[in-house]
Amino acid sequence: MRHKKNIGDSGEEFAARVLEESGYQIIERNYSSRYGEIDIIALRDGILHFIEVKTRTSSDFGYPAEAVTETKITRIRRTAESYISRRRAFWRSISFDVFEIMTELIVDCM
Repeated sequence: MRHKKNIGDSGEEFAARVLEESGYQIIERNYSSRYGEIDIIALRDGILHFIEVKTRTSSDFGYPAEAVTETKITRIRRTAESYISRRRAFWRSISFDVFEIMTELIVDCM
């Protein structure tokens, strides 16, 4: 189980770097409320982005974004509503995004 967490953490770190290099300002990482967690909250061009990062080492069980179920979407939406209600700021718009990462698992056999 720890191995999967490491893969997920590495994916989130990679996603944050790519987003920052693409002009996003990372506001929060791993924001949680009683409803759930959002991996990355970022701002770009007045748009507030709630980003779920999904990393997979194979497509044997589907692509990463396919793991974002209706239940997960509901949790993300409620967590986003909680975030927005705690911040008294204005955003031109909000966006819910999935950052999908496919990587090969490299195992050192030595």
